[in-house]
Amino acid sequence: MKEFMTFKSGKFYFSEKYDAHRINTLLIRANVLNETVVDLPILPELASQIEPEIMYSSISGTAAIEGNPITKDDIRKLAEGEDIEKYTKKDKLEITNLLKAYNLLSQVEADDKPILLSEKLILDIHLIITNGLTDGQNVPGQYRNGLVHVSDQAHGGVYTPPRILADIESLMKEFIVWINSNACLKLDPFIRSAIAHYYFCLIHPFWDGNGRTGRLIEAILLQSAHIKYVPKILSNFYYRNVDDYYLAFSRAIKLKKDITPFLEFILKAAISSLDEIKGSIIYFIRKFSLREYYFLKKREKAITTRQFDLLSMLLDNPIGFTLKDLIELRPFSFLYNKTSVQTARRDIKKLTDLKLLQIKPDGKCFLNLRALG
Repeated sequence: MKEFMTFKSGKFYFSEKYDAHRINTLLIRANVLNETVVDLPILPELASQIEPEIMYSSISGTAAIEGNPITKDDIRKLAEGEDIEKYTKKDKLEITNLLKAYNLLSQVEADDKPILLSEKLILDIHLIITNGLTDGQNVPGQYRNGLVHVSDQAHGGVYTPPRILADIESLMKEFIVWINSNACLKLDPFIRSAIAHYYFCLIHPFWDGNGRTGRLIEAILLQSAHIKYVPKILSNFYYRNVDDYYLAFSRAIKLKKDITPFLEFILKAAISSLDEIKGSIIYFIRKFSLREYYFLKKREKAITTRQFDLLSMLLDNPIGFTLKDLIELRPFSFLYNKTSVQTARRDIKKLTDLKLLQIKPDGKCFLNLRALG
């Protein structure tokens, strides 16, 4: 723990203290899940699908926390150069800036040695995130000099961070020395990245963009430590649980020297995110394996071309259907509009007998994604 006396704001504490009983079990789960995800076989085709989806979703999440309404799908369109008129110029610029910041994050390489933070990196991140956004007093890449209030009574109370430039400058220097100290470098990467996120936001050094900058600092530390996918996907959890996110800050602030509430929230976010990405990867692997299996069954003449096409269609759009749907509804009707009801019924029975389809209690047929076990 480090205690620092500011000029005008009194004592400020940097503490890595937490309740091991509440945190260690979560920490073990997060690390085991990360090792599982890292060990999952990822084909280049799969990685090329997963990475952009995670990035667009994460940008949507971190921006939405600050009130930006642009959806994940529209972020993809903006990234591809399309202009979407229904959003304000400010909202679109915030997203464009975040796309540039996430490109910077993507360039961070994993290393066995913990990465060192620097003031320059933090100022550069803030410059990218808020560049061109001229509302209010914020100056991109420069610390504030004035009073701000953070949070509200609904989220545990209002916090007033250090207000004068001299205090902010000295605290940022102390923060960098502390987060790069031997004591912090020895911490588990999940812990070190979380406390960097927390104390940066506690100092709140900029007029605007502190949350986005803090979450990117956390992401950079995680990515450099061989934590896969989580650096970009955490913001989605924060957005979905935004009230708990702010409450975790407030509860830790009230304890002053104990960051357990914030660490607990962050580790639960990491576990949830890792579970989510593990499920997505396994789903993609199952789809790839099933497609190859369908090709094999077709070559062996165990299924017809029409049955193969139906299975492939369901892989791309796994929805439930009935016998009537096959004849009348698109996209199924493209395959079955010239066949009899009896033929469609035989196809369902054949694929069900092969355990490639399954019939639920409501009578609808679904693709059996666990056909290979």
